[in-house]
Amino acid sequence: MLHARVLRDDAGVEPPVRLGALLSLLVGDELEICDPRDRAGLHPLLVPLARDENTTTALLRWPTPSTGHPLPLVRAGSRGMSLLALSADQWLHKELATRDADGDDAAGLARAVNRDEVLYEPGTLALSNLPLKAYLLLKVGGLPELYYELALRHEEKGDEMAACVTADRCTTAIPDFGEPHVFRTALLDRLGRHDSARESARAALTLPLWTLGAPFEAVALKAGWAKPVTSARFHEAADDTTKPVLDRAAHRMDAIAVEEGDWDAARPELAALFREGGLEQLADFVSPPA
Repeated sequence: MLHARVLRDDAGVEPPVRLGALLSLLVGDELEICDPRDRAGLHPLLVPLARDENTTTALLRWPTPSTGHPLPLVRAGSRGMSLLALSADQWLHKELATRDADGDDAAGLARAVNRDEVLYEPGTLALSNLPLKAYLLLKVGGLPELYYELALRHEEKGDEMAACVTADRCTTAIPDFGEPHVFRTALLDRLGRHDSARESARAALTLPLWTLGAPFEAVALKAGWAKPVTSARFHEAADDTTKPVLDRAAHRMDAIAVEEGDWDAARPELAALFREGGLEQLADFVSPPA
């Protein structure tokens, strides 16, 4: 399979065990499977799986992933990326349980998913005696949309404490992405907790800025930045040769995210920084196509 080969040989990571089932699911969602080598215009750390007219569903290859760390599934568009799930398995589990709840015939997908090891058998939801949303939160885990939906439901009911606790849990369940912090910031701001919202926005800005899922300026202003909001400080940090090279690469990617700039133009410099940092295979992966 081409996608598995690109992930293993080019990106230097193990592909998800159920990659084939994930691709089948994406086709069923009326997306068009794309060539994983066709990464023009995308964030350099993404391996594209499928596309529609406006977005690309992709796997994210962290620069220095922890051993056994699954590849997050994201949706990338013109304004950065949003997290779909922390792993392919998480997304597949959610989809199978949801289709089971809706009474859809997902037998073919279930067979593909469970071919080597059972992830979800049709009927498991009914046997759990749990509503779908509760099952997903308890058995599937850190899907951002679940936390957002539950927090908003608490907010609509006037239960501010429960809404805030749910938003906090989301940031804990999804620690590497800024998007949950941005969601929590907006929630706190609506509830009139402006000091807490400012601290939440500041927490978001400590994470890779291309994971915010929102325009940088709005988050920076909530964090207390003064206008004009620019990328200058990130470029300065990236240019500082006294800093570790991998930090410099991270700062350059932050600067591009702030500017909503050209990822392809940044590839040569990022490749050079990763190579200097000893990440040869990653450097080759992010380099411009030959």
